[in-house]
Amino acid sequence: MMTTQLIDSLWERLAGVSIEALRMSDAEAARFRSNRVAKLVGLLPFLAGCDDAERTALAHLAVFAIAGRGEARRVFDHSPADDAEPLARLRTIADFKGGQRAVIDRGMAMLGLCMVSGYRRDAEPDRILGAYNPVNADTGKAAGAESAFRKTIAGTQPTEVDAILSVDEAATGFWQG
Repeated sequence: MMTTQLIDSLWERLAGVSIEALRMSDAEAARFRSNRVAKLVGLLPFLAGCDDAERTALAHLAVFAIAGRGEARRVFDHSPADDAEPLARLRTIADFKGGQRAVIDRGMAMLGLCMVSGYRRDAEPDRILGAYNPVNADTGKAAGAESAFRKTIAGTQPTEVDAILSVDEAATGFWQG
């Protein structure tokens, strides 16, 4: 079990390497360091005890950061093809070698809940702009995904994942917050 001090120290190291490698501005770096979703993305391979945890963490953090920047955002936005499976949109940050499956599943379900929360928050602006949003598409996929994520969370034991991002925070939070 990782202590809060170890978790925070490890996050600072991963964030620092990511910030340097991705050449973030001071403002981007500050937002990145304080982003609980980024922290969970980066620490999940360690919390689950995955092989090559640092490599996996940095790869996932690079995708996370790129997906939120400039023109790349459009590439990572939700599309109708992502409706096929609840975690389809997160597949680029869902590759883990080894590790405790229950911890990975719980962490990914928390990230999924946060993703659905973002869909709900962005529903009206997306409707106005004509951007695809599964909430506006009225396919029931967003509600089905949220239900699947909550079922996964209910079927797993709380872990250090919850100290980084609680279920309530995931259900009301958003990626860039």
